[in-house]
Amino acid sequence: MRGELVFRGEDNRGDIDATDLRRRAFELGVDVGENGHIESVGWVNLELRSIMAKAEQIGILEEVQKKYMEGKKSGVARRSKYVMGQGGGKADSSLRIAPRMLDKKPARRTSGGSSGFVERISPEEGLKSTINVIKFTADKPEVKKDLNGLFAGIFDLQERLLDIQEDPDQRKTFNKCLEFLTEVGWIENSDLTHFDQHRAVVKLLSTTAIARAFGHSDDPVCQPICNLFETVGRKTFRKSVIVTELECVAQGRSACKFEISPR
Repeated sequence: MRGELVFRGEDNRGDIDATDLRRRAFELGVDVGENGHIESVGWVNLELRSIMAKAEQIGILEEVQKKYMEGKKSGVARRSKYVMGQGGGKADSSLRIAPRMLDKKPARRTSGGSSGFVERISPEEGLKSTINVIKFTADKPEVKKDLNGLFAGIFDLQERLLDIQEDPDQRKTFNKCLEFLTEVGWIENSDLTHFDQHRAVVKLLSTTAIARAFGHSDDPVCQPICNLFETVGRKTFRKSVIVTELECVAQGRSACKFEISPR
């Protein structure tokens, strides 16, 4: 009996490993297709080789390769949605990539994949940016004070968001977070126009205090709100998400338009 139980456990583990490899291959394909990564270099190459080697070991190489290509095709389609409009390939300003996405280096998955965390930039890059900003503000007391306030304010809000009690209904958890951000004054209102808990995709309209106070801008200005919404997405879906501001009140729009999707 004991031997039979062990044998079944090993079978189940094999099923789990196969499912995980298919999922990892598909997600990597989406990442490569959407961000235009080069498959033959860097972390992408290491991750791809690792996935395929394990797939070959358990005899599902062809299936996993197919999942990777499906993901890559999906990523390319998603990227096209951002940079192209729907009318004969003309650019559509409502779907264009925000400046933060164009400047952003590819996100990198950490080794602890079960946590769902994906790095925006490496710790080294983050440290370099921090040092440069601190040097810039060294002889500007008012700017330095505001910068310290920015860091403290964002981190305090993120902690309070993460402390909000979760609801079994993910949409209710998301709404609780939005209500909190409204209470503390960072956003004035919110309207969920699309909520797909299975794909972790959300579209919402909001009026933010930052956009109201900024005045006119050619580009969206609510980057700190995007960061807070990423924390809300992480809290709700338990995975890393990316938030893009597609339209902004500062651009003369009636509301700020945000889109949340898996990173």
